[in-house]
Parts: sequence; structure tokens; C-alpha cells
Amino acid sequence: MTMKRRALNSFLAFFSLGFGFSPSIAEAAVTSCDVLVVGSGAAGLSAALEAADAGCKVILLEKEAFVGGDTLRSGGFYNAPDPKIQELIHVTDSPEFFYQQLEESANGKGDPALRKILAYNSVDTLEWLKQQGVVFEERVFQIYGSKHPRSHKPSLISGTSYIQKLSEACLQRGVKIMTGSYFSDFIVEGSNVIGAFVEHQGMRQQIYAKTIVLAAGGFGNNPEMVKRYVPSLKFVFSDSRGHGSVLQKAIDLGLKAENMDIVECVPEGSFLDQFSARIYVFVKNTLFVNENGERFVDEAAQRNVISKALIAQGDKRCYTIVGSENISKMGKDLRKNLYRAYFAGQVWKANTLEELCEIIEIPFAPIKAYVEQGDSSKTPSEAPFWAVRMYPWIHYTLGGLSINTDANCLTTSGQPVPNLFAAGQITGNVHGENRLGGCGLTDAFVFGRIAGQNAAKFAKSLPH
Repeated sequence: MTMKRRALNSFLAFFSLGFGFSPSIAEAAVTSCDVLVVGSGAAGLSAALEAADAGCKVILLEKEAFVGGDTLRSGGFYNAPDPKIQELIHVTDSPEFFYQQLEESANGKGDPALRKILAYNSVDTLEWLKQQGVVFEERVFQIYGSKHPRSHKPSLISGTSYIQKLSEACLQRGVKIMTGSYFSDFIVEGSNVIGAFVEHQGMRQQIYAKTIVLAAGGFGNNPEMVKRYVPSLKFVFSDSRGHGSVLQKAIDLGLKAENMDIVECVPEGSFLDQFSARIYVFVKNTLFVNENGERFVDEAAQRNVISKALIAQGDKRCYTIVGSENISKMGKDLRKNLYRAYFAGQVWKANTLEELCEIIEIPFAPIKAYVEQGDSSKTPSEAPFWAVRMYPWIHYTLGGLSINTDANCLTTSGQPVPNLFAAGQITGNVHGENRLGGCGLTDAFVFGRIAGQNAAKFAKSLPH
């Protein structure tokens, strides 16, 4: 069966399943653009803005009623070396050292060339974000799983400022942002992808595009895909919006994917439906303990190490314990969720560590011994002290589409597809086996920009 026929049959199947379409509609609404971007998180908005700045007509699709994707739910931290700020806290750093840490974290998986671009382009992209109006605090942090103090934090809560500033810039450049638009399949002619079938406001549309940038995120919120690609994963919590439908359509089309069995889980702090109490953000002054009062993992370890250690605890209750010195550094949204969970009975606080241990019913003696003999910078010190039960949540799917250094999607034989690009969590060969904390947004912005630039370049090379 030809690719065109398969795409057509897929579209007809979608049509017949009853997504609000009437069989009496003979023709779908048709529009066209130079660059079609699918997904409106950090990667999608960056790609759309760069393509628009290159003079292209750009359409951006978002299935939700609002833009932002997982970027809105992120902690907002962006990794990049910044010696001027780091020297103030006696920290040395460089793109080369950043790259070395990315390589160690990847453990031989993924593409080292992509990680080198990530490390070396991070500083320029940080400046680009500032040019778009994003304001960062004048300090850097070492966040959970980041390995080094190079995480920059915007002044506004979480990822809000990124989405606000980039979406405003896109609109100013004439990008057509279509929210509530569901990408249902690719339009294929012969062996070429020439556009997308889209459901928008109860109508089906055909959008023809010279180039397409896929930036629709991962599949952490799709239990069916998680079960298919990571059958050993037994827990069900997720803080991701990623449904993976665009990723799966791309795989079905014949694009190469890798590392689909690698999923990042994080020790979230509650299981309430609409929010989670996250107090593990910073490495310093944090304890991870089990119901026996034992530290079961180094709090500064890589995320995959912490995730495996938490899973290995089995049915044992595990907690994150911090002091108020960490709570005061958290964003307003995280503090708001913390108090919501506190009043819901899923977070506990006390004026002393001993009293806190009594409340959560774990022995204080092992914690006391560690605090007395350990480095004071590694243990909670300011009252009141807080504890949150730890549960493994799917946070980020590390598998996805394979791209080259120009952000072109690759075929299963490894050949670049000239008019298809991808960036962000939908890709699968950037981070390798583990993602350093704070690198998800760096990845999305760096490769989103590259995808947008090269999509525009290819679109402009075609005849009008």
C-alpha cells in the first residue's frame, strides 16, 4: 500500500469514527502556508517565531484551547553556563564541561553531536530568550538531577513567561495560532508529505505546507502508549500533558524513532488530580528517606538513579523532607500547590525534625545521626520542616523521533526528510538514557530554533 493510500485510509477511518464530521461534507476547508508547526510549547513557539522572522507564512497548531503544553507545567528552569553569575558563587563552568556532563548522563545512547549543539547553543539561546522579553533572576540554582549549578529561573512562575513572551512575539510576526486544532494525519502525495489533516472548531481542514515542524511533545499521559513501549512500568501517575498521538502518526508514517522504552519518572509529592506538591526542586538541604528513616539514595544523583532507587523501595513509604530555606526559594505556583496538598492532608510540617518524624511515623534516630555527622548544606536546617510522600510519576518520555543536527526527521534507514523537522520532547536521540534536570527546556528552545530556521530555509528554497 502506498504512503498516500495509507494516509487517505487513515483519514477516512478517522472521519468515520464520528469526530463531529458529517458525511455530507464533500470537501474539507483548505489553506496553505510555508511552515506548519504542530505543538505550542517551548519548541513549537521557538520554531514558529524563527520561521516567521525568516519571512515565512507560519501556521501553528495546538490541540488544547490554550498555548503552552508541558512548558506551562514545567519548573521553568533553563540550563546554560553563565560565568558572570556563577563566579559570584565560586562555580566554574563552560559549554565543554556542560557537554561532558551530558555525555556521562546519556550513557552511550542518543547522538553526541546533538548534545554538543545543546551545550554550546544554550548560552546564545538564553540571550535570545532575554531579547524576547523573558526576565531571569540574577542567580543560578542546582536543581534536582542537574549535576551542576547552572539552572536559570524566570522571574514569573514556572514556564509562564516563556509562553507569554514567545506567543506575543509570534502574533506580532503574523503567525496564525490555531488552538483547539487536532492533528489527525499527514497528507501524503507519492512519497512526499505535503501537509496535514486537521480538525478545528468542528470542521475538518486540509493544511498544505512546504515544511512541517513536529513539536507536539511526548507520550507520558497516554497509558496505552506507555504500556506498549514500556510494559515493565507498573505505576500510573503522570504530570505530563503529552498524549503522543502526533508521535505515533509519525512513526506509522515510517519515520525513525529510538529509545521509546526510556521514561523519566520523578518523585512527585501527592496524588491529587489537578496538582502535585513538589518540594524536591533543589538539591541542597533535602533528604530522601524511607519509612525506616534511612536515606535510600543520594539526593544529588541523576534522575534515573533516583527513580530506580525509589522504585526499588517497593511498598515502603518514602518521603522528601526539606526546611523552610527551600520552600522560600520555590515559585509561587509550587508553594500554592504545596499548601493545597497540606490542607488536603498529603503534606506535613512541624517545628522540629523529631516532631515531623513522629507525625509521619518514621524513626528519628537515623535522621538525627545523619544530620549530626553530615554536611549542614545537605540537610534541612530552617523550621518549620516539611515532609511529602514520594510517588513515582511519569514526567518525561525520553524516546521519540530521531533527528539530525539540522533537526530534520530521519527515515528508518537514517536518511533525512528534507521538509520534516522535529524538536522538543517528541524527539528521542538528544538526552540518551537520562535527562539532566533543567535540560528539557534547553533542548526544546535550542532545537526549536534550529528546526524553525532550517524549515524556513528549505521552504524559501522551493519555487512559489
